Amino acid sequence: MNFTRTCGKHFFLANRATFPLKKSTSSLSNWKAKLINTNTVKSSIFPWLNRPHVAQLKPQQLQLKQFHSSGQLQFIRISNYNYNRNYNTLKQALIFSGLFIVGTTVATPYIFQYTPLAYFNKHPSHLVYGLIGINLAVFGLWQVPKYWRVLSRYALLEKDVLYSKWSIVGSTFSHQEFWHFAINMLALYSFGTSLANMVGASTFTQLYLNSGVVASLASIAYPIIFKIPITAASLGASGSLFGVFATFAYLVPTAKIMVFVFPIPGGAWVAFLGSCIWNAAGCAMRWGSFDYAAHLGGSLAGVLYGWWIAKKVEEQRSKRLRAYRF
Repeated sequence: MNFTRTCGKHFFLANRATFPLKKSTSSLSNWKAKLINTNTVKSSIFPWLNRPHVAQLKPQQLQLKQFHSSGQLQFIRISNYNYNRNYNTLKQALIFSGLFIVGTTVATPYIFQYTPLAYFNKHPSHLVYGLIGINLAVFGLWQVPKYWRVLSRYALLEKDVLYSKWSIVGSTFSHQEFWHFAINMLALYSFGTSLANMVGASTFTQLYLNSGVVASLASIAYPIIFKIPITAASLGASGSLFGVFATFAYLVPTAKIMVFVFPIPGGAWVAFLGSCIWNAAGCAMRWGSFDYAAHLGGSLAGVLYGWWIAKKVEEQRSKRLRAYRF
């Protein structure tokens, strides 16, 4: 069986593997480990700490070596980027993302009221610990080779082909390396616990999930709309984290923000605007290996949630004032 059909497309430049003919009889475990994606576009809220290389391919024909189950090494010619096909991918991603956002917005309040998740209404900060636990579980699964096939399908976001639409969600909980996981979870703990106590468990869950989905959608749309042949896969929680950070900065714009022990002048909103400028410049200049588009997508979702939450708070305050007067 064709390995790409079985496990997903892993032949983009960042993790392409070649095999000399004299090694064509090597065991499955040896060559499978080389094909599994390890050089993806890391998505971290602290982008200067990421250093992997982004694969940017020119829209031309490539000749690749492909290992078949028959034990023979054959050459195949593929088109490494197909814009027409990718517009179909974007359409599928838009439909799925829209349905997911509507579904979470409608269902989440009821789930947190009528199921055991109601516990988090009294302890919103514990929800953040649960999210960290889910991210930790996915990170742990990446360390076990027998789960790579499933994770590559559901926890790795390909730009040109969606092998599963659920990868739009699953990739936002996915980390392959410990330092990547640790940095993102530190950011989630730092902003998430405070924000969850402010807005409540249900709203925070909507924010976290939907910001991640919008970030994944932006990650898919950016190379397709601007016709940039970036075919490296993406993973990481920073789309959700930038959404959390954006909402926090919108609601508490003067809150003090520190990077390690260094304070950022101007408070949370200035820090957030600085991150937006950095990410926008990254999209325009295409420097580094970071998923800037995902960061901007999550940031946009976070600002919208911040505006919506602030509006609800103001409406409730006005309602209480009117009731008090009469």
